[in-house]
Amino acid sequence: MKNKLFILVTIVFALFLVTGCASTGRMMDNMSLKTEVRLSDTIFLNQSLPERTVYLKISNTSEIQDIPLEQAVRERLLKKGLRLVDDPTKATWIVQANIKYLTYHKEGSMASESGVTGAGMGGFFGGVSSALSKSNNMGVAAGAAVGSIIGNVAGAALGSLVKVESYEGLVDLQIQEKVKGGVKGKMVADIRRGSTTMTTEREVESDYQTYSTFINVLARRTNINVEEAIAEITKKVADQIAGLF
Repeated sequence: MKNKLFILVTIVFALFLVTGCASTGRMMDNMSLKTEVRLSDTIFLNQSLPERTVYLKISNTSEIQDIPLEQAVRERLLKKGLRLVDDPTKATWIVQANIKYLTYHKEGSMASESGVTGAGMGGFFGGVSSALSKSNNMGVAAGAAVGSIIGNVAGAALGSLVKVESYEGLVDLQIQEKVKGGVKGKMVADIRRGSTTMTTEREVESDYQTYSTFINVLARRTNINVEEAIAEITKKVADQIAGLF
Protein backbone atom coordinates (compact mmCIF):
# COMPACT_ATOMS: atom_id res chain seq x y z
CA MET A 1 0.00 0.00 0.00
CA LYS A 2 2.85 2.34 0.82
CA ASN A 3 4.39 1.75 -2.60
CA LYS A 4 1.07 2.60 -4.24
CA LEU A 5 0.77 5.81 -2.26
CA PHE A 6 4.29 6.77 -3.26
CA ILE A 7 3.53 6.09 -6.91
CA LEU A 8 0.31 8.09 -6.68
CA VAL A 9 1.99 11.11 -5.11
CA THR A 10 4.72 10.90 -7.76
CA ILE A 11 2.10 10.93 -10.49
CA VAL A 12 0.35 13.93 -8.96
CA PHE A 13 3.65 15.79 -8.72
CA ALA A 14 4.40 15.05 -12.37
CA LEU A 15 0.96 16.27 -13.36
CA PHE A 16 1.51 19.41 -11.34
CA LEU A 17 4.63 20.11 -13.40
CA VAL A 18 3.15 19.45 -16.82
CA THR A 19 -0.49 20.49 -16.46
CA GLY A 20 -1.45 23.06 -19.05
CA CYS A 21 -3.82 25.19 -16.99
CA ALA A 22 -3.67 28.97 -17.21
CA SER A 23 -2.34 29.17 -13.67
CA THR A 24 0.67 27.05 -14.55
CA GLY A 25 1.42 29.24 -17.55
CA ARG A 26 1.30 32.33 -15.35
CA MET A 27 3.70 30.77 -12.88
CA MET A 28 6.13 29.76 -15.61
CA ASP A 29 5.99 33.22 -17.21
CA ASN A 30 7.13 34.72 -13.92
CA MET A 31 9.91 32.30 -13.03
CA SER A 32 12.53 35.02 -13.61
CA LEU A 33 12.47 38.38 -11.82
CA LYS A 34 10.76 41.08 -13.86
CA THR A 35 10.99 44.74 -12.93
CA GLU A 36 9.27 47.79 -14.36
CA VAL A 37 10.36 51.34 -13.55
CA ARG A 38 8.48 54.14 -15.30
CA LEU A 39 8.99 57.89 -15.02
CA SER A 40 5.66 59.71 -15.15
CA ASP A 41 7.09 62.81 -16.88
CA THR A 42 10.52 63.52 -18.32
CA ILE A 43 12.54 66.37 -16.82
CA PHE A 44 14.96 68.24 -19.10
CA LEU A 45 17.79 69.88 -17.17
CA ASN A 46 20.27 72.49 -18.39
CA GLN A 47 23.45 70.51 -19.05
CA SER A 48 25.51 73.60 -19.97
CA LEU A 49 25.68 75.09 -16.48
CA PRO A 50 29.29 75.78 -15.45
CA GLU A 51 28.87 74.36 -11.95
CA ARG A 52 27.73 70.75 -11.66
CA THR A 53 27.01 70.35 -7.97
CA VAL A 54 24.16 68.40 -6.40
CA TYR A 55 22.56 68.40 -3.00
CA LEU A 56 20.82 65.04 -2.53
CA LYS A 57 18.20 64.07 0.03
CA ILE A 58 16.17 60.86 -0.18
CA SER A 59 13.59 59.83 2.43
CA ASN A 60 11.51 56.71 2.85
CA THR A 61 7.94 56.69 4.18
CA SER A 62 7.11 53.19 2.91
CA GLU A 63 6.44 50.15 5.05
CA ILE A 64 9.69 48.56 3.88
CA GLN A 65 12.76 50.28 5.26
CA ASP A 66 16.50 49.73 4.66
CA ILE A 67 16.27 50.55 0.95
CA PRO A 68 19.71 51.95 -0.01
CA LEU A 69 18.43 54.28 -2.73
CA GLU A 70 20.33 57.39 -1.63
CA GLN A 71 23.67 55.59 -1.68
CA ALA A 72 22.92 54.12 -5.10
CA VAL A 73 22.04 57.55 -6.55
CA ARG A 74 25.16 59.10 -5.02
CA GLU A 75 27.38 56.52 -6.65
CA ARG A 76 25.84 57.08 -10.08
CA LEU A 77 26.01 60.88 -9.87
CA LEU A 78 29.68 60.72 -8.91
CA LYS A 79 30.40 58.45 -11.87
CA LYS A 80 28.82 61.10 -14.13
CA GLY A 81 31.26 63.72 -12.84
CA LEU A 82 28.91 65.65 -10.58
CA ARG A 83 30.07 66.91 -7.20
CA LEU A 84 27.89 66.30 -4.14
CA VAL A 85 27.57 69.07 -1.56
CA ASP A 86 26.10 69.13 1.95
CA ASP A 87 24.77 72.70 1.70
CA PRO A 88 21.73 73.09 -0.58
CA THR A 89 22.42 76.82 -1.07
CA LYS A 90 25.69 75.90 -2.80
CA ALA A 91 24.16 73.38 -5.18
CA THR A 92 23.38 73.77 -8.85
CA TRP A 93 20.68 71.14 -8.42
CA ILE A 94 18.72 70.18 -5.33
CA VAL A 95 17.46 66.62 -5.73
CA GLN A 96 14.84 65.37 -3.30
CA ALA A 97 13.03 62.05 -3.48
CA ASN A 98 10.74 60.07 -1.23
CA ILE A 99 9.91 56.38 -1.44
CA LYS A 100 6.22 56.98 -0.86
CA TYR A 101 5.23 53.33 -0.65
CA LEU A 102 6.49 49.85 -1.52
CA THR A 103 3.94 47.14 -0.83
CA TYR A 104 3.89 43.36 -1.15
CA HIS A 105 1.23 41.52 -3.14
CA LYS A 106 0.63 37.79 -3.48
CA GLU A 107 -1.05 37.53 -6.84
CA GLY A 108 -2.04 33.85 -6.54
CA SER A 109 -0.90 30.28 -6.06
CA MET A 110 -1.60 26.97 -7.76
CA ALA A 111 -3.11 25.33 -4.66
CA SER A 112 -6.73 25.11 -5.83
CA GLU A 113 -5.95 24.21 -9.46
CA SER A 114 -3.37 21.60 -8.48
CA GLY A 115 -5.71 20.15 -5.86
CA VAL A 116 -8.48 19.64 -8.44
CA THR A 117 -6.06 18.14 -10.95
CA GLY A 118 -4.51 15.90 -8.31
CA ALA A 119 -7.93 14.74 -7.09
CA GLY A 120 -9.10 13.81 -10.57
CA MET A 121 -5.96 12.01 -11.62
CA GLY A 122 -5.49 10.47 -8.18
CA GLY A 123 -8.98 9.02 -8.32
CA PHE A 124 -8.38 7.64 -11.80
CA PHE A 125 -5.09 5.96 -10.96
CA GLY A 126 -6.39 4.81 -7.55
CA GLY A 127 -9.31 3.08 -9.22
CA VAL A 128 -7.15 1.52 -11.92
CA SER A 129 -4.63 0.34 -9.33
CA SER A 130 -7.36 -1.32 -7.25
CA ALA A 131 -8.82 -3.02 -10.29
CA LEU A 132 -5.50 -4.45 -11.43
CA SER A 133 -4.14 -5.49 -8.04
CA LYS A 134 -4.86 -9.09 -7.10
CA SER A 135 -3.62 -8.65 -3.54
CA ASN A 136 -5.76 -5.66 -2.81
CA ASN A 137 -9.22 -6.26 -1.35
CA MET A 138 -10.23 -2.64 -1.93
CA GLY A 139 -12.85 -2.12 -4.61
CA VAL A 140 -12.48 0.12 -7.63
CA ALA A 141 -14.76 2.81 -6.19
CA ALA A 142 -13.00 2.76 -2.83
CA GLY A 143 -9.61 2.89 -4.52
CA ALA A 144 -10.72 5.85 -6.61
CA ALA A 145 -12.01 7.66 -3.52
CA VAL A 146 -8.77 7.13 -1.62
CA GLY A 147 -6.75 8.15 -4.65
CA SER A 148 -8.87 11.28 -5.08
CA ILE A 149 -8.34 12.34 -1.46
CA ILE A 150 -4.60 11.71 -1.60
CA GLY A 151 -4.32 13.42 -4.97
CA ASN A 152 -6.23 16.48 -3.77
CA VAL A 153 -4.11 16.86 -0.65
CA ALA A 154 -0.84 16.27 -2.50
CA GLY A 155 -1.76 18.55 -5.38
CA ALA A 156 -2.91 21.38 -3.11
CA ALA A 157 0.20 21.06 -0.96
CA LEU A 158 2.48 21.22 -3.99
CA GLY A 159 0.50 24.08 -5.53
CA SER A 160 0.68 26.18 -2.38
CA LEU A 161 4.48 26.12 -2.62
CA VAL A 162 4.41 28.00 -5.93
CA LYS A 163 2.90 31.49 -6.07
CA VAL A 164 3.36 34.71 -8.03
CA GLU A 165 4.42 37.59 -5.77
CA SER A 166 5.22 41.22 -6.45
CA TYR A 167 6.38 44.45 -4.88
CA GLU A 168 4.79 47.63 -6.18
CA GLY A 169 5.70 51.17 -5.21
CA LEU A 170 5.99 54.84 -6.03
CA VAL A 171 8.86 57.30 -5.64
CA ASP A 172 8.16 61.05 -5.65
CA LEU A 173 10.95 63.10 -7.23
CA GLN A 174 11.62 66.85 -7.15
CA ILE A 175 14.59 68.57 -8.77
CA GLN A 176 15.35 72.26 -8.33
CA GLU A 177 17.73 73.82 -10.84
CA LYS A 178 19.56 77.07 -10.14
CA VAL A 179 18.61 79.74 -12.66
CA LYS A 180 20.64 82.89 -13.30
CA GLY A 181 18.54 85.89 -12.26
CA GLY A 182 16.09 83.68 -10.41
CA VAL A 183 12.45 82.99 -11.16
CA LYS A 184 9.16 84.51 -10.11
CA GLY A 185 5.92 82.66 -9.73
CA LYS A 186 2.73 82.14 -7.82
CA MET A 187 2.12 79.44 -5.22
CA VAL A 188 -1.46 78.19 -4.93
CA ALA A 189 -2.63 76.06 -2.00
CA ASP A 190 -6.00 74.34 -1.67
CA ILE A 191 -7.14 73.45 1.85
CA ARG A 192 -10.04 71.02 1.88
CA ARG A 193 -12.14 70.07 4.89
CA GLY A 194 -15.35 68.22 4.22
CA SER A 195 -17.33 70.14 1.60
CA THR A 196 -15.35 73.36 2.20
CA THR A 197 -12.34 74.39 0.10
CA MET A 198 -10.13 77.38 0.82
CA THR A 199 -7.66 78.51 -1.84
CA THR A 200 -4.73 80.78 -1.03
CA GLU A 201 -2.16 82.37 -3.34
CA ARG A 202 1.14 84.15 -2.82
CA GLU A 203 3.85 85.53 -5.04
CA VAL A 204 7.20 83.76 -4.74
CA GLU A 205 10.75 84.49 -5.87
CA SER A 206 13.44 81.84 -5.97
CA ASP A 207 16.90 81.15 -7.33
CA TYR A 208 15.65 77.75 -8.47
CA GLN A 209 13.28 76.42 -11.10
CA THR A 210 11.36 73.44 -9.66
CA TYR A 211 10.48 70.25 -11.54
CA SER A 212 8.37 67.43 -10.13
CA THR A 213 7.63 63.92 -11.31
CA PHE A 214 7.21 60.43 -9.87
CA ILE A 215 8.50 56.94 -10.61
CA ASN A 216 6.32 53.83 -10.62
CA VAL A 217 8.15 50.64 -9.67
CA LEU A 218 7.15 46.98 -9.91
CA ALA A 219 9.04 43.74 -9.28
CA ARG A 220 7.32 40.41 -9.94
CA ARG A 221 8.44 36.79 -9.75
CA THR A 222 7.25 33.33 -8.78
CA ASN A 223 8.29 32.90 -5.12
CA ILE A 224 10.05 36.26 -5.08
CA ASN A 225 13.07 36.96 -2.88
CA VAL A 226 12.55 40.31 -1.12
CA GLU A 227 16.26 41.15 -0.93
CA GLU A 228 16.71 40.52 -4.64
CA ALA A 229 13.59 42.53 -5.49
CA ILE A 230 14.72 45.53 -3.42
CA ALA A 231 18.21 45.40 -4.94
CA GLU A 232 16.85 45.38 -8.48
CA ILE A 233 14.30 48.14 -7.80
CA THR A 234 16.99 50.28 -6.15
CA LYS A 235 19.33 49.84 -9.10
CA LYS A 236 16.75 50.79 -11.71
CA VAL A 237 15.30 53.77 -9.81
CA ALA A 238 18.84 55.10 -9.23
CA ASP A 239 19.54 54.72 -12.96
CA GLN A 240 16.40 56.70 -13.78
CA ILE A 241 17.28 59.58 -11.47
CA ALA A 242 20.94 59.76 -12.52
CA GLY A 243 19.92 59.50 -16.18
CA LEU A 244 18.31 62.95 -15.98
CA PHE A 245 21.75 64.59 -15.62
